[in-house]
Amino acid sequence: MEDNTRLRQSQRFDTDPDVVESPLRGAQHFDEDELRFIPEVSTEPHVSDDEIARVIQAEMGSMKHKSKRSRKWSLLAKLSVLGLGLLLATETLLGLKNAWVESPWLFGLYSFVISALLLWAGSIGVSEWRKLVRLKSVEESQQIGDRLSQSVQSGEADKFINKIINKLPSEVPLEAYLSVVRDEQNDAEKLILFDELVLSERDLKAKKMVRRFAMESALLLAASPLAVVDMAIILWRNQRMIYNIADCYGIELGYWSRVKLIRGVIVNIVYAGASEIATDLGTQLLSVEMTGKLSARLGQGLGGGLLTARLGYQAMALCRPISFKEGTRPKLAGIHKELLLELKEFSSEIMTKTVVRNKDFTSRD
Repeated sequence: MEDNTRLRQSQRFDTDPDVVESPLRGAQHFDEDELRFIPEVSTEPHVSDDEIARVIQAEMGSMKHKSKRSRKWSLLAKLSVLGLGLLLATETLLGLKNAWVESPWLFGLYSFVISALLLWAGSIGVSEWRKLVRLKSVEESQQIGDRLSQSVQSGEADKFINKIINKLPSEVPLEAYLSVVRDEQNDAEKLILFDELVLSERDLKAKKMVRRFAMESALLLAASPLAVVDMAIILWRNQRMIYNIADCYGIELGYWSRVKLIRGVIVNIVYAGASEIATDLGTQLLSVEMTGKLSARLGQGLGGGLLTARLGYQAMALCRPISFKEGTRPKLAGIHKELLLELKEFSSEIMTKTVVRNKDFTSRD
C-alpha cells in the first residue's frame, strides 16, 4: 500500500513584523546632589493627635450633657411624687383627728412619735444637704482656681485660699506657705505656692492611701480562691478608700454625697481623655500580661489593684480644691511596678512554703 501523503515545504513567520527593534541606548549616570524629588501634595487636610483628642473629648462632653438632661425628672414624675406626699399628709391628719376623737392620750402619743420622726428626718435631710453642697462647691473651687492660675492681678487669691484653708483638716501644716507668701505677689504666684507647699502634702497622704488599698486589693484577689466574695469585699473597701480620700481634703461625706462622688468617679473613668485611656490601658495590659505568665490568679490580683488605684486617683481629682496640673496628675505608670514587685514577693513566699511542706511530707514518709 502506497503512502500518498506529501510533506509540505516549511514556512517561517515573523511574530511582530511591524515592530522595529530600536538600538540599545548607552548608560546614563546622575549626580546625587542634582537629584531633587518633589513631595506629593496631599489633598486631605492633616489632622494632629491633639485635634483628635479634643474632638473625642468634645463628643464625650456632649454625651455627658445629654445624659445629665436625660436624668431630669419629667412633669408626670414630679406630679406623682407630689400626689403621694399630699396623700400621706392627708392620711396622717385624718389619723390624728380620729385619735383625738377617741382619746386625747392616744392623740398625744401619735403626735409625739410623728414629731420625733419628722425632726429626725429633717435633721438628716439638712445634714445630707449641707454635705452635698460642700461636695458640689469643690467643682466651683476648681473653676475659680483655673481662672486665678492665669491671672496677673492681686487681691482675689487671698480670700480664695483662706476659704480653702478653713475647710482643710486642722493638722495641715501652713508654716511653710505663710513664711514665703508676700503682698507684692500676684494671684497666680500665690496659688502656685499654696498648691506646692500645702496641697502637695495632702496629695502625698492621699497617694499613700491609694497605694495601700491597691496593694491590699491585689493581694486579697491573688490569695483567696473565692473571687465573688473577694470582689464584694474590695467594693466595700473601695468605698472606704474614697471616704478617706475625701476626708483627707476636708470633705465630709454623707450618703447622697458619697453616691454622687462614686458616680462622678465612674463617669470620669468612662469619659476620660483618649491619651489617658491609651496610656493607662497599655500599662494595665502589659502588667497583666507579664503577671499572667506567672499565674492567672496573680493577673487577677494585679487587675483588681490597678482598678482600685484608678478609682482612688479619680477620687483625688474630684476632691482636690484646685485642679491637678498636667505634670502633677497621678498616673498608674508608677504604682503598677510596686504592685508587680509585691505580687512577685507574695508568689515567691507561697512557693517557698509549698516546697517546705513537700519536704516535710516526704521526710515523714
